[in-house]
Amino acid sequence: MDVIELLKELVMLPGVSGFEDPVRRYILEKVKDFNPEIDDVGNVYVTVGDGEKHVAFMAHMDEIGLVTTHIEENGYIRFAPIGGVDDRMLYGRLVEIFTPRGIVYGVIGLIPPHLSTAEDRNKTPTWKELAIDVGARSRNEAMDIGLEPMQPGRWKKDFVVMGNYVVTRGIDDRAGCTVLLALLEELKNKKLNKKITLVWTVQEETGLRGAEAMADRMHFDEVYAIDTMTSAIMPGVPFHLSPIKPGEGPTIRFIDRRGISSTVLKDKVLKIAEKNGIPVQIAMTGGSTDAAAVFVHGIKSLPICIPVKYTHSPVEMSHIADIKNTIELLKKIVED
Repeated sequence: MDVIELLKELVMLPGVSGFEDPVRRYILEKVKDFNPEIDDVGNVYVTVGDGEKHVAFMAHMDEIGLVTTHIEENGYIRFAPIGGVDDRMLYGRLVEIFTPRGIVYGVIGLIPPHLSTAEDRNKTPTWKELAIDVGARSRNEAMDIGLEPMQPGRWKKDFVVMGNYVVTRGIDDRAGCTVLLALLEELKNKKLNKKITLVWTVQEETGLRGAEAMADRMHFDEVYAIDTMTSAIMPGVPFHLSPIKPGEGPTIRFIDRRGISSTVLKDKVLKIAEKNGIPVQIAMTGGSTDAAAVFVHGIKSLPICIPVKYTHSPVEMSHIADIKNTIELLKKIVED
């Protein structure tokens, strides 16, 4: 399995939080030989192996983006962010809006220097002040090309392999989805002494909602959230705010804004990594993961994350070795 090609395919699929269906269909096709199931909120899961102990690995299918909210009389499209969108990444962007009739392209225009004031140039407009220009001159013209309120959109993506790095928008968390597909491929011919459930969740970016629904209806002994974690190794940022380095292994995201993860699982994973010579980092950061939603249901949980620079931007950057070492670490957790 070419992990990077798999990641590219997943990244390029639209899957704004709450609108994950294209990603879900892709994953269902990939895991069709493993009797996949879909729960009532749209999570996809597969269980392999047998035994009393039940271990789950989760990765979220959704990504941050936007949703159309209103069409102005002059044809401009108003929108709102979905998930943790930074206003600074909106201005001067090409976007894709996903309609039943296909993709409609638009731009969130930048006031050119010829027309702007010094005050304009020193200000970052908020999403409430911005609109998408789809080339329509009226509301009817915009509707004629398939636009209406409540359609998801995102920034047009690039996918670049830059030496040992992948650069794109959506490594968070299509990298985790990729890791689970690669792990399932590794497990398919193995005899397992425990039940292993792989879960691809919905709506992590808008409140960890898919993971909470899954934890509410399934009994797991251990849950590992496979996600990403911001690295502070960049100009102008104090490294101690998120002291992990791309290329030095997956990270145990032990503490974040939702609390502290399982100490038992943290110690277990550190021992497994040391025993098998797999580089692992450990740190705290902001944000949160599906592990937090599971933890509140009384289930031991731990985030294992791939370091990413420039999180939630069009240029998320991840070291290929970290993705591959995450797969290897999960294999060893399964075998333990």
